[in-house]
Amino acid sequence: MDIKKLSADLGVILGVMLFVLNTILYIIDIELFLNPMVGLITFILIIGFGIYSILNSRKKLGEYINWSDSLLSYMACVTVGMSISTLSQIFIFIILDPTAAEKLNEMSMIMVKEMYTGMNLPEEVIQQALIEVEKNPSFSFKNISISFAMAIVIQVIIGSLSALIFKRSNPEIA
Repeated sequence: MDIKKLSADLGVILGVMLFVLNTILYIIDIELFLNPMVGLITFILIIGFGIYSILNSRKKLGEYINWSDSLLSYMACVTVGMSISTLSQIFIFIILDPTAAEKLNEMSMIMVKEMYTGMNLPEEVIQQALIEVEKNPSFSFKNISISFAMAIVIQVIIGSLSALIFKRSNPEIA
């Protein structure tokens, strides 16, 4: 039983779902890319697929799976899925519609200004933050790639904990 292939196949399904979500967000309203609820739903979906991948692999392996195979199952699934999603964002914001990325950056600047003003921060601090946001657009190739890398690190931690929770040793061997 090749759990890498099984998990990668689940990752493709996750990736297609995230690709469709990115496409829907782009078509309906690009401002939804900045909505924290959309991010939370995506995060939960990714973790759910990772856990399902562990449970599916465990089932295929006769209900027993060690920690390393559990982690491999989780990470193969989420890495493939998140890679497809990241590539779809690169396609949308770098190739298809770079002006959408610029618009999102402008919206980010407005959100930062409103948030910092609401926190009664000094005007100099607000202006410096706006300069940083303007110089470092969230939907640039560099920042999409950095976000992907950071998300992978977070998923390794979550995957490690999930693998620990869902591993099951064979009592006849242990």
